[in-house]
Amino acid sequence: MEPTRPLARRRLERAIDAALGGNSTQEPSNLAQIQRKLSTLSQEKRFLLYAYLVHEPEHLTSQEIALGIKDLHSNVLRNLHVLTAERMLDVRKDADTGICRYAVDRVVAGQLSEFFAAGRTGE
Repeated sequence: MEPTRPLARRRLERAIDAALGGNSTQEPSNLAQIQRKLSTLSQEKRFLLYAYLVHEPEHLTSQEIALGIKDLHSNVLRNLHVLTAERMLDVRKDADTGICRYAVDRVVAGQLSEFFAAGRTGE
């Protein structure tokens, strides 16, 4: 889900470098993962969906999410697929009904939070 436009990719790389102040203690592979995740969230509907799930304490079905963000179920499913493929969500499938429930992967959310907190405090 990386930006396909070279200019957008370069801008994102410069923003990450500026946020880290050139004194990054993070591994390059970790920075590449953060860049991919930020690229994934750069689409407005995906960001809205992710932000909504960050504030939900439990796993929700795609229908519940669609109602919560007031979007079409088909759009929600498509964006859930992208976020799941990037391993940004924790997905649980009910064995009896086969219905999937989605929540934010708290480890990934913590990594993104640490990235932005490090830029704020000058670490």
